[in-house]
Amino acid sequence: MWRTPLEQTATAALFLGIIMSQIVGEGSAVKVLSQPGQQVTLLCSYNYEDNTHIPQLSVQWRGPNNQLLCHYIKHKAYQNCTRGYTISYSPSSITLTIQHVHMEDFGAHVCSVSKPHEFSDYSMELARMSEYVTSAPKSGGDQSGSTWTLIIFHTLLSVCM
Repeated sequence: MWRTPLEQTATAALFLGIIMSQIVGEGSAVKVLSQPGQQVTLLCSYNYEDNTHIPQLSVQWRGPNNQLLCHYIKHKAYQNCTRGYTISYSPSSITLTIQHVHMEDFGAHVCSVSKPHEFSDYSMELARMSEYVTSAPKSGGDQSGSTWTLIIFHTLLSVCM
């Protein structure tokens, strides 16, 4: 299934990002880890279409420098993406796939979803994943937030393997 351990780690990072986006909810930032050259998919889940069909819907994905990466207009069957990016729509979610992550892709990405009389922004952070995994301290003492994040991430990796 995975060609390299790095791809396995990236898949687990995406899985963690999806879980966190569901836990954290609307208006909160989610961090997705990747490395340059990898393919990564960012998920934007929204609740406009949970119970009803929404005929008019527009979605824009913007990158770290507020550049428009993809634009999707449902009722016009229109989509346009900058080269190297693709967008995929399904009711209640829309994903942005970055084919090959570049250094300029790291940073905040915003998914703006609008329908008549309603508009929401969802933010996620694409962060560079270190090539090296650091272990938690062996002796007692306080654990920092980033160490706990690493422990949780490592645990999720173990579950996904």
